[in-house]
Amino acid sequence: IRETAEICQITSLLKSHPYDLSGGEQQRAALAKVLLTRPKLLLLDEPTKGIDSFFKEIFASILTELKRKGITVVMVSHDVEFCARYADQVSMFFDGQVLTTDTPRRFFGANSFYTTAANRMSRHVFRNAVTAEDVIELYKQNRGIKA
Repeated sequence: IRETAEICQITSLLKSHPYDLSGGEQQRAALAKVLLTRPKLLLLDEPTKGIDSFFKEIFASILTELKRKGITVVMVSHDVEFCARYADQVSMFFDGQVLTTDTPRRFFGANSFYTTAANRMSRHVFRNAVTAEDVIELYKQNRGIKA
């Protein structure tokens, strides 16, 4: 239990009543409960819906740790910004069919409608910049700025 609590960053909450937890803490506790079954595959439906950017970063670190442990995570999400930053592969489903699967950079960089804000704003200047970090890095490279 302790290892799972550490992964989900809820060790300090173990003695708390579930009704005393915030929404983000409840989501992490629910994820921890599922992880106690030691799944090899985790299916998540809109896991970032309704959570703030602070918890998204925590959630991303949890996903990174699960990946390191060999757990496959399949997410359904409309959060293109999160998927662009953290997914290994992105697929588009329509009418029960997988239309395309690619890396986040290629998928969001080549898509006009399903793409990130960073890509929409910079696509005419920087090809395939899909995150704000991409835009900043490409700007620095083009200006000869050292990181």
